[in-house]
Amino acid sequence: MVACYNQLLKMLPITIGCAVVYLASFTVENLNSINIQPIVSTVATVSGILFGFVMASVTLLVSAKENTLVQNTKKTGYLPKLIKRLHNLMFLLLAACIVFIICLFLPDSAVISGNSFFSTEIRYLILMLQLGIFIFSVSVINFVFVWREFSNFASHM
Repeated sequence: MVACYNQLLKMLPITIGCAVVYLASFTVENLNSINIQPIVSTVATVSGILFGFVMASVTLLVSAKENTLVQNTKKTGYLPKLIKRLHNLMFLLLAACIVFIICLFLPDSAVISGNSFFSTEIRYLILMLQLGIFIFSVSVINFVFVWREFSNFASHM
């Protein structure tokens, strides 16, 4: 039962991320680069700020190696798992930031031509924006889970 619950928690961010991209795709398709730039720069900034918070929490854990709780959780193997989750979250937030920064510089005119697989032209800007929305929504959901776990851990230090 616990293993099933853990698998569900791992799939939840991806499922919600797909749903957010699907719902956002109806609005995003009609936007041009002038409309997208303020949104993208704001989301990239938020992603960078969250990255900084997570990096500071990793620094706190590493610098507190003399703490009894930290030493005990190293022995049980919990601390390396928590640090790995924080590192994974940092990767997701940095990836979202990079994808949104790339969106700032993509022109509207860059398209993938229609072929037998795609019946219409797809703009690279929209494709990258949807990728960024997916990564950012997955990272925000993971941030909520990991930050709650870190806060619970840090409150006992």
